[in-house]
Amino acid sequence: MNARELGTKGEVLACRFFENKGFEILSKNFRFGRTGEIDLIVRKGNLIVFVEVKNRRTDLYGGALYAISPSKIKKLKVVAEAFLRLNPDLKKNPNLIFRFDLLAIHNDNCEWVEDIFR
Repeated sequence: MNARELGTKGEVLACRFFENKGFEILSKNFRFGRTGEIDLIVRKGNLIVFVEVKNRRTDLYGGALYAISPSKIKKLKVVAEAFLRLNPDLKKNPNLIFRFDLLAIHNDNCEWVEDIFR
């Protein structure tokens, strides 16, 4: 399985994971120009979660959490802001909580890390 297939498989598993937890999928692979992409945007009640999905074959290079670099964080924030600009009903709702999470997948097992940065 090449990297693209591994990533696609991970995103399918991630969607299933969050749907089983009662989340609604708002967007998959939301891109903002060349800035970057948010793998998954989900909602449950008043919580909107921007999810970075990392499907790894091995933890040889430090695992999924170490793939979230300072530059990746900056890009995710810019892309999330672009998503909210395109969805003003979400951005203007004072009751909503926004969060960035990581879903690390290894051998089809999901590890959900909530609130990975602010």
